[in-house]
Amino acid sequence: MPEVLWSSAELRELAGEIDAIFRGQRDVQAINAQALRHGLRERALAGRWKGNLQGIEETLADLLEWGTAASALDFPIACDIFQAAKARQLFYPAVERLIARRGRDHTIASELQGFREALNEAQAIACGRLRQSQPVLSARQTAHQCVALASMPLDQRPKPISTGIPSLDLDMRGGVIPGKGEGTWVLAARSGIGKTTVAIAAAMGLACNGASLLVLSCELTREAILARLMANYCRRAMGMAAPLYSTSDLEGRGRLIAGEDLERLERWHASFEAGCQPNGQPMGEVLYESRFGATVEDVCALVEDSKSSHPDLSVVVLDHFHAMGSSPGYGANTTAELAARAMALKALAGRCDLDILIVAQLNRGAYGSPSGPDVSHLAGTSELERYASAVWLIDRPKPGDGPPPAKGVLEVHHGKFRHGQPSDLDLSRTVIRIDRAHCFLEADEARLAFCGSQLYPGVEVP
Repeated sequence: MPEVLWSSAELRELAGEIDAIFRGQRDVQAINAQALRHGLRERALAGRWKGNLQGIEETLADLLEWGTAASALDFPIACDIFQAAKARQLFYPAVERLIARRGRDHTIASELQGFREALNEAQAIACGRLRQSQPVLSARQTAHQCVALASMPLDQRPKPISTGIPSLDLDMRGGVIPGKGEGTWVLAARSGIGKTTVAIAAAMGLACNGASLLVLSCELTREAILARLMANYCRRAMGMAAPLYSTSDLEGRGRLIAGEDLERLERWHASFEAGCQPNGQPMGEVLYESRFGATVEDVCALVEDSKSSHPDLSVVVLDHFHAMGSSPGYGANTTAELAARAMALKALAGRCDLDILIVAQLNRGAYGSPSGPDVSHLAGTSELERYASAVWLIDRPKPGDGPPPAKGVLEVHHGKFRHGQPSDLDLSRTVIRIDRAHCFLEADEARLAFCGSQLYPGVEVP
């Protein structure tokens, strides 16, 4: 950095941006002349900068001329060096503190937590995801953002990514918007109803519509998770209901797949491995992991690490809340422990700018309820419902005088929808039909609320 950089107001303004990079308040890879020019112009229009825009243009021109002799590789190399140095500055002192306390006779939990935080932050910087947050914001100074968003043309606004399940999108204002981290969404049912099946269908719907996500199960093996994901992909590729390529088949517990059926499966596998939908369009990254009995601390650490190594990660599907292990310090007070778990997951969503779809268990009161389940039937704690943006309670239709419901038919009770529903229809309860063998949505009554939408190819109205 030349010494003349601090000799004028314009240069000092640019130096402030460089200093913000050093403090981890800017993404070093995104800094360029156009970004600086645009940012200062916005601040000038908002009355938060009184400098000379013409002077800034001249200063940028001088700096660009000064840098013309540099190689095109100099900036990426400098970024790598900076990120490595900044990561070391955070990480090595944490290592030294941990080693210095190894001879002390007290719990190591606090030291490990501090070390994990330093490790996650250092890894985030090394991956190029420098933190963007400020301690507090001034509403007076940032109100122009609302004006900018409200006046943004519709075709330029960020589009929500659909789950592929109209009954869920109905309460999510169309789906999730990556990077917004709008919070937690709860999908609950009694054992054996199909909550994991619906969650996998939603996960694959999000992925096929472009979201990068993590499926984390506290009760299924890795093989079982992958078989469900792949079964859904095969069902999409087939375009019709068929017994082949079911979850059981792909776990090695069902039919023997050979000959032409095997060749077809291998082609679909190659397409899935390449990150493409069956129609050849790109899809989001699908990560998965199995952690039997993981505590909420384990889950948070895994998600933070995943977010650091995959900055585009926007959704976590957690299966399921009540299969997680107990955190230390609560003893027999299960209610307090579950409440703290719900709060920790909500904080995780905000901290990592993620949406978390939480699969949960209903208590025994849901079994005999004549009107179907409601949010009071969430097992163990009301905090899960309190922090959720929407709660869906799934059950089988009650037997009536008419013919029995078709195979795979389920009711979705909309227990909570904080953002409302974009429809004049009464959709507090909707009916869906699921192909359980492939974790695939076949029909959804809420499809009526999305007339003309291309988000749900092949989804019928039951």
